[in-house]
Amino acid sequence: MSVPTAELDRLLAALDERLEREPSAKDAIDLILASSPRRTEVRSLRHDPTVEAFRQELIDGLIRVDTANRLLGLVNTVITAVLTR
Repeated sequence: MSVPTAELDRLLAALDERLEREPSAKDAIDLILASSPRRTEVRSLRHDPTVEAFRQELIDGLIRVDTANRLLGLVNTVITAVLTR
């Protein structure tokens, strides 16, 4: 058995064990539906600390440029599709 599949098998066993312990456990959707309504706030992310940290890590070489470009391309595609609806 390889290491990746052993890790997958451990994860699935843990999930099965949890399901056996609590067969009626609520999932994430149940928790969201039961919570109070969320509020949405639109704001610019250009100077957000998280974006600035991402930018600095990209500059410092801590994030691969090709990976960042694919991620940002995907995000741009999704946002463009949502905004043009």
